[in-house]
Amino acid sequence: MKTMRSAVAAAALAALLTACSTGGTEAPADPTPAAPTAGAATAAPTATRGPGAVGPEEAAVEAALRAYQQAIATQDWPIACSLNAPETSAQLVAAVQAGGGQAGTCEEALAAVFGQPGAAETAVEAASSTVVDDVVVQGLNATIRWTSTRQGQSRTDGATMQLIDGQWRLAGTA
Repeated sequence: MKTMRSAVAAAALAALLTACSTGGTEAPADPTPAAPTAGAATAAPTATRGPGAVGPEEAAVEAALRAYQQAIATQDWPIACSLNAPETSAQLVAAVQAGGGQAGTCEEALAAVFGQPGAAETAVEAASSTVVDDVVVQGLNATIRWTSTRQGQSRTDGATMQLIDGQWRLAGTA
């Protein structure tokens, strides 16, 4: 049982490291700031956004990451899995199985991971506190770094993403 919990905890950590949106049941923040009105000062970035996502490709990477975290926070496993690269989903399933869990699909693996005591609450906390610090796009690959709070502790994390069939998908941790 302890081996299963350790593996599931490791899988949960990996999933949380790729978390990304505003969390809860609220819609993700619009990654494109509104144009200032005539005579108005330029608005500051939103509280959930750091200096990283500045161009359209960077904003698309941030939006995909935030959509993934939103799906995790609301336990929408089909959406979360659709935002994973195929290899990422396969690795998640393998990690849960290696820990003794019963998961044959990405959705079942996420349900097992976030069914552990405290995991869902931690995902919501991370999602609601994420501030994107940096996004770097290089062709079909991207790296995103952010800071969030988990279990009351501030953490800086990162993920790699790949552009697959026109959609940015999570490919691993950075």
